[in-house]
Amino acid sequence: MGENRSYRGGADGSFRAVQLLIIDKERRIFQDGGKGDGKMSFSAQVKDEVARLELRNDCCRRSELAALARVAGTILLGQEKRQLVLTTEASTVARRIFRLVKALGWGGVITVRRYARPRRHRLFAVHIPLEEEGRLLLPQLGFVGGENIPLPRLDPAVFERNCCRRAFLRGCFLGCGFVSDPNRAYHLELVLKTVQGVEDVAAALSAFGLRSGIGERKEAYRIYLKDAEQVVEFLRVIGANQAVLYFENCRVLKEMKNQINRLVNCETANLGKTVETGLKQVALIKEIEALAGLGALRPQLRELALLRLRYPEASLSELGRLLMPPLGKSGVSHRFREMQRFAEQLRKRQGNPGS
Repeated sequence: MGENRSYRGGADGSFRAVQLLIIDKERRIFQDGGKGDGKMSFSAQVKDEVARLELRNDCCRRSELAALARVAGTILLGQEKRQLVLTTEASTVARRIFRLVKALGWGGVITVRRYARPRRHRLFAVHIPLEEEGRLLLPQLGFVGGENIPLPRLDPAVFERNCCRRAFLRGCFLGCGFVSDPNRAYHLELVLKTVQGVEDVAAALSAFGLRSGIGERKEAYRIYLKDAEQVVEFLRVIGANQAVLYFENCRVLKEMKNQINRLVNCETANLGKTVETGLKQVALIKEIEALAGLGALRPQLRELALLRLRYPEASLSELGRLLMPPLGKSGVSHRFREMQRFAEQLRKRQGNPGS
């Protein structure tokens, strides 16, 4: 089982103490890297960067909190407590949620549960009352319409403005997103619980020209981007500028390495062909020498034959530059064909028409 702790915040000024406490926990978690290797994954680093962005407009705060509630929230309806509970394993995301809740004028409680199995981790939960001082939370976040009737999809007003759509996608990524390290693959995905959530996210993505794929995973749905340009644009949209720079740098280095590998492979293949051709020509020259001697060749062919014997690995162009006067690649190739015809004539005279 795990160990529970809770921290309460509200308008009484206790938020600062809670915030400092979570920052301290966050540092310890990320120093351990969650794996004991002192490193954060690229996806965790992106979330860490995005979770620290400042939001100055209440409309954007509502949109981001609505996204987090959509992808990471659960509604608890009891006789004494009616709450929206948002859960996350990232302390920076928990702090982000807490800040959003407080900025919108709501009180909240953060609980931390520690687990030892199957792996050591902590689960942060932010508990927000559905009603406080006569105000209702769900209508503010776009989940409920007039007369408290639940809406099948979020109220379009939640992400009507461009800035709100950015905030909405940012909240979705913080709550259920993953992006792979660009050194390994180009892949970004959001895992959602409902088809309606997928439709909301797809609509927000299409507003920025992002073409996403949709698939099912067990009892959830995932919406993903696999094109490098699309992943970079998504990171730019949610404000992860440092991640964009890192991603672009990795992409440039990967393209350079791929280009170098292609050139090396091409050069290796060409070198192999050159060596193979040179060995065949050496064998041809030695055959002529055995049948009639190199003196039987006309002077231009004899000069080329002697150069080939001396430089069996040289290309046709390199042999042509060694001739007096120099000769182009096509000219050298023509002389070797003439040498081939001369060898065939010698075979016929010797009664050996084979190669």
